[in-house]
Amino acid sequence: MVPPLRKARARLATAVAVLIAAVALLHYDIAPVPTWFYVLAWYPTLVVFDQIVVLLGGESLLARPPELAAMLWWSAVIWFLFEVVNFRLQNWYYVFLPPHRLDRWAGITISLATVVPAVLLPERMLDRLGVWHDLRARPVSLTPAHLRAAWWAGWATLALVLAFPRYLYPLTWGAVWLVTEPLLYRRDPEHSLLGDVARGAWGRIARLMTAGLVAGALWESFNAMARGRWIYTVPFLEHSKIFEMPPVGFIGFPFFALELWSLYHLLAPRTTPRALVGTAVFVLLALAGIDRWTVSSTAPRLADLPGVTNAVHERLRSAGWDDVFRVARTPVAELAYRANLSPGEARAARAAARLVTLRGIGSAHAAALIGNGIGSVEALAAADPDTVWRLVRDGPRPTPAEVRVWVRAAQTEGGSTPRLSDPQRPPP
Repeated sequence: MVPPLRKARARLATAVAVLIAAVALLHYDIAPVPTWFYVLAWYPTLVVFDQIVVLLGGESLLARPPELAAMLWWSAVIWFLFEVVNFRLQNWYYVFLPPHRLDRWAGITISLATVVPAVLLPERMLDRLGVWHDLRARPVSLTPAHLRAAWWAGWATLALVLAFPRYLYPLTWGAVWLVTEPLLYRRDPEHSLLGDVARGAWGRIARLMTAGLVAGALWESFNAMARGRWIYTVPFLEHSKIFEMPPVGFIGFPFFALELWSLYHLLAPRTTPRALVGTAVFVLLALAGIDRWTVSSTAPRLADLPGVTNAVHERLRSAGWDDVFRVARTPVAELAYRANLSPGEARAARAAARLVTLRGIGSAHAAALIGNGIGSVEALAAADPDTVWRLVRDGPRPTPAEVRVWVRAAQTEGGSTPRLSDPQRPPP
């Protein structure tokens, strides 16, 4: 029998090797790693955290498969709650996801299953290190009236967020906690963060908030490296970003960690067959909504490259150019020579590929742009965002904020100076 510490070291080394391999395959653009990089990076990272906990004297989640499976499932369910809220907020959208629905839905669910362990495992690691075990303050008396007031305040805040999302969206990351915590305090005071406040024990809260920052930094960095990713269009904060997140947005991660803790410990004890069926139905409905309101583009295929003929598609494929991103990076002369295209055909193919691959525009939106006379990145850079939106809007996507993302990216790639008219305006 392999000693536990030796097994932990082997698992840790394997997880690090898998993470390094994922980064290397991403660097060399080996399909399907760019589309799936977020998943391929997060799971080994979770194993790293888990095995560090073991090396510090704790127990691995891998040793408790039922608990691990429940955590992954409730993690996905919890984040789907926020995805549903985002149908109203429209603070982020997804680009270059897998084109086939089953792959896309599985990828989204598997990705969201990492959210809760991404916070709980760093908190466990800090706990094993003894961080903030002595962080205490005067106990706070909590009465049933206080709990009722917090619960109603949470619902009122959430209602205001949904009524005025453009201005009150940051309150989302506290409203859900106010709704959840009074329930958790009544049902499981040991895991309740309000219970910690009542006891004057602030260590777990501090560790969770720190873990939220750690997880947030990893969420955003892994997302920025991936091709299949989310892009934020947060009102008033569209221009300055770290990775894809506005800098002030990182303040929300510590509070989000508190919400995750409370929601998970409220829901996990209710892992029953009836709950699993009900949440599965909810997840399917949420995924259908994400497809309609949040997914903007799927991974582009050469066959869908707009603005070029089927003959050009076939010549590119026959010459080995089966990746739209590779076509976008290749000089026109090389495309023309290797694929036996005329200079005009090669220029059109490369211009279309550059447009498709720019900031998640994708094939369908690029076709709409080309059909309305915006056939290149340079033409998009010179266009007015509101005019472009009116030309290409077709259903929930693209939004005006999304079109502004495109135009700014085109201006950056083309070296253009943004016009004074470019800063965001409220949607018409």
